[in-house]
Amino acid sequence: MEDKIEFAMCLLAQMSIRDLMDRNNCGMTDAVADFMESTTAVCLFDRETGLWENGPDYIVGEYEQEKRRALA
Repeated sequence: MEDKIEFAMCLLAQMSIRDLMDRNNCGMTDAVADFMESTTAVCLFDRETGLWENGPDYIVGEYEQEKRRALA
């Protein structure tokens, strides 16, 4: 079961990054770097938060909220 959860986390990260690439019209390298350095990504790979139980749209929403809070 642990391997399946890890796979789900990685897949959700990839799906979220692809969504961010489309939304922000940026390349894979920039999207991966920005997302993987975020608190949202840390939470996604932390089983205790349960973020991995949500879909990519929800995860991208959390990431965008994080970025807006950082700019405020």
